[in-house]
Amino acid sequence: MALRNLFIDVSGYQEDSVAYFQLAKAKGVMGVVVKLTEGSEDGSAYVNPRAAAQIRNAVTAGLHVSCYHFARYTSDADAQNEARFFVKIAKQYGMTSDTLMTDDAEVHSAADYNSATAAFLNEVKALGYTRVGLYSMKSFFTGGILNSHGFGDAKIWDAGYDITDLGIDNAAAWQWTDNGLGMNVDTSYDFDGAFTVGSSNSGTVPTTPIPAPQPVEHVGYPATGTYTVQAGDTLSGIAAKFGTTYQVLAAINGIGDPNTIWPGQVLKVTGSASANNTYYVQNGDTLSGIASQFGTTVSALATANHIYNPNIIGVGQKIIIPSGTAGVYTVKSGDTLARIASQFGTTWQALQAKNGIANPNVIYVGQTIRV
Repeated sequence: MALRNLFIDVSGYQEDSVAYFQLAKAKGVMGVVVKLTEGSEDGSAYVNPRAAAQIRNAVTAGLHVSCYHFARYTSDADAQNEARFFVKIAKQYGMTSDTLMTDDAEVHSAADYNSATAAFLNEVKALGYTRVGLYSMKSFFTGGILNSHGFGDAKIWDAGYDITDLGIDNAAAWQWTDNGLGMNVDTSYDFDGAFTVGSSNSGTVPTTPIPAPQPVEHVGYPATGTYTVQAGDTLSGIAAKFGTTYQVLAAINGIGDPNTIWPGQVLKVTGSASANNTYYVQNGDTLSGIASQFGTTVSALATANHIYNPNIIGVGQKIIIPSGTAGVYTVKSGDTLARIASQFGTTWQALQAKNGIANPNVIYVGQTIRV
């Protein structure tokens, strides 16, 4: 570990201006890892809308640029699909063959996660990007989920906050904080130069043809008793599948408008409404965003949910919102929106707008109301 070069990683939550990256450089940052994609082309098909500008302006600021993909794969075949999607977008953005392409593997979504991760990295290499990296948290490497020595020459990027022991002996980089620069951005040390040294985009864009996605079943490992909404689903249809009613699903999921659900949304389908508000992580969520939504703090959520790294949460993960959280009310038997509004010194129209409630006469026991 001769080097300790600073680098950051950015996604759609960070800025994309030249000034932003110049500020990072002034604080000692030498490299930027830009999120390109998440999931697969036949799945979530998410592309970071700021990626192109982030790449362009980081290069303009004189920073070394590499790329990462947030993994959702559930099998080896699905991992290959995700790799193809990642490479497709990288090529569209002009990323050349010398670009370090990193797999962000932090959602244990496959029965053999190690095998699926290897399939992803090998497919990226086969498609012309031979420099690959693997990001995950320390617990995945030390807990038997991922073998840090099982991916050939991949650069291992270990995430762990407030630790002194990385748990592995081959870390090429360490993400040690989510706000080391006071810029609300993940910050890491590069130990061997892979993320910070040399000119980025100095080669040529690979020309290897990208195979079409292969049909796979997208079945992950979200929290027990949950269902991921598919295109064409209705709340009543989902309720029928699980032997319940749409009113119960609305109650235990805090849904204000039972006619408004969307593909990829994670719903709890068992249990009953509780005194504690619960929330199920959706695609794109951050713990800070959830805290803001419910009028609490990241620290409070991390403590209540025993979250070691507040920067790492997974789709479908159950988040308990501590009871008594300011700005949140749980509907009780006999409540009306007007009565709740009166209790909190506001109007039912304001609560309806704030909570996206389609019919102010229809609220449910256990529903979460932001007041």
